[in-house]
Amino acid sequence: MQRAAGASRGLLRGGEARRAGAGATHARRVGGRRGLHVACALTKEKKEEVVGKLKSELETSTAVVGFTFKGVSVPDLEKLRGDIPNDASLVIAKNTLMKRAANEVEGWSEMDKFCVGSNAFLFLREDLKQGFKGLRDLQKEYKKADFPVDLNGGCCDGDYLTEEDIKKLEKLPSKLELIAKIASMVNQVPTRLAVSVKQVPTKLATGVKKISEAEVEPAEQAANNA
Repeated sequence: MQRAAGASRGLLRGGEARRAGAGATHARRVGGRRGLHVACALTKEKKEEVVGKLKSELETSTAVVGFTFKGVSVPDLEKLRGDIPNDASLVIAKNTLMKRAANEVEGWSEMDKFCVGSNAFLFLREDLKQGFKGLRDLQKEYKKADFPVDLNGGCCDGDYLTEEDIKKLEKLPSKLELIAKIASMVNQVPTRLAVSVKQVPTKLATGVKKISEAEVEPAEQAANNA
């Protein structure tokens, strides 16, 4: 858990935060008050970098979900990253930095409502269904743990997502499923058209036969009788 908590200082992926932190500590030791000033500047610079990355994630996302990760091991978080689609992202960042990024990108201000406590963020794009599956598997793994994995909330299309909203969202078909369905519908069109065309002569012949057998009256005769 200590390793997981340490990762929350910046993005989960990459070791920039750890390297920046080490540099800041070295500056404090060497330069006294001047070194402390340099350390603060590095920290501010690092925050700007993290906010910039979070904004980039938001600008390309369809939905974002926040969930608790207290007690979740680093290997399990890495497994989750491997289970989610390639276009999805798993990020651990300070809530204050995430709020700032969300407020600077249009359509994400509602994230303020779930940027609290222990928070990991799942950025989803095209394949929502598969992205949620990986998260649900992690929840099952920690269902009976001292610290279960709970959903803090989500955001999509500028709206805050409750637990029920998230359940509806994760049932939406993936892009590949939609393409397959459309392709199937397109393939059925020639078949249905051929069947319809094939039935035309049969229906016409049946109609002519009925007229010849006086089972029905021709249109002109019916009009005259009217």
